[in-house]
Amino acid sequence: MGTESGGIYKLNDGQALTGELFFRSGLISIDQLCHALYVAHKNSLPLGRVMIMLGITKTRVLEGALTLQNLVRQNLLSLELAIKCMTYLGTERIRVEEVLSELGWSGNPHKDEGNLGEILVEAKILTRKTVDDALGLSKHIGLPLCRILVLQGMVSNKLLSASFKAQEVIRSGRVKKEEAIQALASVASMLEFEKACEKVVEPKQPFIKLEELLLLARLITREDLFRLEREAETKGFKTLGEYLPGLFNAPIIAGAVRLQAMIARFELNPLSAALALRLIATKEMSLTDSLKEVSKEPAPYNGEISLYHLLRLSGLVTAFDLRRLGHLPAQSTSEAIEERLIKTGILNKASLDAAKRCHLMMKEGFLTAEQALIVLQHWSWSGEGLTRVLEKLHWGPGNMPTLHAQAFRN
Repeated sequence: MGTESGGIYKLNDGQALTGELFFRSGLISIDQLCHALYVAHKNSLPLGRVMIMLGITKTRVLEGALTLQNLVRQNLLSLELAIKCMTYLGTERIRVEEVLSELGWSGNPHKDEGNLGEILVEAKILTRKTVDDALGLSKHIGLPLCRILVLQGMVSNKLLSASFKAQEVIRSGRVKKEEAIQALASVASMLEFEKACEKVVEPKQPFIKLEELLLLARLITREDLFRLEREAETKGFKTLGEYLPGLFNAPIIAGAVRLQAMIARFELNPLSAALALRLIATKEMSLTDSLKEVSKEPAPYNGEISLYHLLRLSGLVTAFDLRRLGHLPAQSTSEAIEERLIKTGILNKASLDAAKRCHLMMKEGFLTAEQALIVLQHWSWSGEGLTRVLEKLHWGPGNMPTLHAQAFRN
C-alpha cells in the first residue's frame, strides 16, 4: 500500500507523522498539536511523550499510534486506514490489533522489517547487548532508540542519518538488505575520524508548517485545509505550502514565513505567532506592529520543563498517581505539590530529591531534558548515588564545574 499523504507532513519526520495521525483523526485540535510540537522541539523530546505529559492523550492511544506509524513506514498500511484506526483507538477501549482486524487488514501489526537496532547489529556497529539495553531504556522512558544511542555516545548524528537511509531503502525494497548493511558498515568506517563534525550547529528548521500556522490563526478551517490539499494535489503541487501564495496576499504569506522562523528559533510561541498573523490579516497591521500588540498580553506557557513535567516525563509520577493526588488548584505552589506527593506516598524523599537536582542541572544548562530522563532512569534502576550515575554517563562533576556548588548543595 502507498503511504504518500499528500498533506502537511513528511513521512521522514517521526514527530510529524505522529502528529498527523492524532490531528487528522480528530483526537487533538490544531492548538494542542502546535503547542505540543513547540514543547517537544524546544526540549528535544518525542512528541508523543510530550502529549502524555501535557495530558493531551493516554499511553494506550499513543502506543497504538506508534504501532500504526511503524506499519505505514514499512508500506504495510495506508495512511488513510491508519487514520481510521486512530479514530477507533481514541474513542473506544480497544487494542490496535482488534481495530485492524475489524477493518479488514491482515498481517502482523508488530512486524518491524529493517528496524534500526537490527541494522546496527548486523552492520557490526553495535553489539546485541548494547542495543537490547538501549531498547529497554527506550521503552521505559519513551525516548526513541535513536535518541538513546546518540545521547549515550553509541552513534554519531551522521552515522544515525546513514542508518536511517539504510532502513528506508530496506523497507522500500529498492536495495537488498545485505547490500544496504554492507554499505552502512563502510560508511561507519569512513565516519570514525569525523566525530568533530557533530559539534557543528545547524540552523533551526521550521517545525510548524505554514498551513498549520494559518489554521491556528483561524484564517482557514480544518475543512478548508483538507479541501486545499486535494486542490494542490490535482494542480501538481508537491506540498500545500507551494499552493498557498496563490490564495493569500503577500503581506500574510510573508508575515507567516517570518513568524514560522521565529517559532523555530523559539523567539515566539505558536499561539502568540498565530495572534500576530491574525492581526496582519484582519487589521492589515505590519509584522512589527502586530508583534508589539501581541507583546502587551501576558505570555502563555513558554515550553520550559518544570519539575512537575520532569516527574511526569520520567514516569516517577503517572496518570494513575494523578488520580490519587486529586485535583490541584491552578495556583498551587511547587512546594505544595511536592508536599502532596510525599504525603500520599507517590514519591519518597530520595526520588523527589534526585528529580529536583536533575531539574536544577537542566536550569543551569548542564543537562538537557533527554539527559535528565536517562539520568533518573539509571538512578532508579541502579540504586547508586546520583553523582555516580552522572560519572558513568560522562556527565559528572569533571564536566560540570558548579555541580557540587549548585545542584548538589546540601
